[in-house]
Amino acid sequence: MKHLAKILFILLISFNAYAGTVYFATVDGVITSATHKFVQNGLQKAINDNATAFVIKLDTPGGVLEDTRLIVQEILESPVPVVVFVAPQGAHAGSAGAFITLAADYAVMSDGSNIGAAHPVDMTGADIKGDMRDKATNDAVSFMQSIAEKRGRNVEQAILMVTESDSLTATEALEANIIDHILNTDDELLSMLNDALKPATPLVKQEIAPTMLEKISFTLSDPNLMVLLFLLGIFMIFLEIKAPGTFVFAAIGIVSLLLFMIGANFIPINMLGVLLILCGIALLIAEIFITSFGLLSIAGIAAIAGGSRLLFDTVGSQGVAVSIWLLVLLSAMTAGLIMAVGRLVVRDFRRKPVGGMNDIVGEHATVMQWSGTSGKVYLNGEIWSAVSDTEYQKDEQVTVTSSENMTLTVKRG
Repeated sequence: MKHLAKILFILLISFNAYAGTVYFATVDGVITSATHKFVQNGLQKAINDNATAFVIKLDTPGGVLEDTRLIVQEILESPVPVVVFVAPQGAHAGSAGAFITLAADYAVMSDGSNIGAAHPVDMTGADIKGDMRDKATNDAVSFMQSIAEKRGRNVEQAILMVTESDSLTATEALEANIIDHILNTDDELLSMLNDALKPATPLVKQEIAPTMLEKISFTLSDPNLMVLLFLLGIFMIFLEIKAPGTFVFAAIGIVSLLLFMIGANFIPINMLGVLLILCGIALLIAEIFITSFGLLSIAGIAAIAGGSRLLFDTVGSQGVAVSIWLLVLLSAMTAGLIMAVGRLVVRDFRRKPVGGMNDIVGEHATVMQWSGTSGKVYLNGEIWSAVSDTEYQKDEQVTVTSSENMTLTVKRG
């Protein structure tokens, strides 16, 4: 029945302007709701245009299982033949990507690519324990089995990718009847489809480019970028508290956290990871005030690194993680930034306390603006009104000689 439906479809498209067109959509990165929307829109365009086939060029470490299910549903219900092409050479169809590849009418991999390791894990990245392990594993097994049976692929090997985290090379996958072909270029793929579908005219490639909104969604759903945005937001808010009044740090921090929360709509966030990051920052700040011989700093850096690693390890997310090298870099930068801020805090504590207006007599101020015998000066982080018999230039240094009614009298020097 499946082959008969394809033959009828080919006859129908011969009367359409898009007959002989194969749409290509590139999916590179974590599988999220943004990915599902992109695939759905592209596939719908192929259906509306009666295109000959729809190709998903796939390279993914994994993604959100619920969104993977939706993509699989789109593929299985499509009247247009769907090809999943794990490319370029060296690409990976990991975890959630394995389900999508097996769901295709034609599953193709390039040399050097691999597929598999679709075993469900808990929020720490370890095997799920107890009854929850059995429930999650059985659910993933039945999902994989139903796909393999639907497409006539090796059911036993497909199940092993879930239960034993099997990962196969392109050659192994072909020999095990997990995929249909090993090809390396788009032209080779078009040639294969010409032989398989036998269209009335030679097939041509049509790339489906993501919209600007889709590009932004893909960018914000990158786990590495999300961690950077979260830490940047926290540090900018902290700096605004330390140096209030400019609102620059606050603006950057708020925007960063908002972008992080937008990304969190695409990838589920593990709150344990968020708490560990916040605890780590608190420990680094505590190191400034408490003599711990570096123990608090070590614990803080470890908490930030561990929290960042766990930030996306949730049930239902497979293969979503932050780069180890990024964690090392973030840990070093975090320690350096906190220590630099710590020096400012210590300097504030050592500064002579200001007990009243008379205590600022003799202090040096910077002229911000001046006209005639009055103007504004900057002193101890505040802007004051000032008067003098002398006219000054902007940024000139002056000394406070007296104060009355919140107005300073200054002199040059």
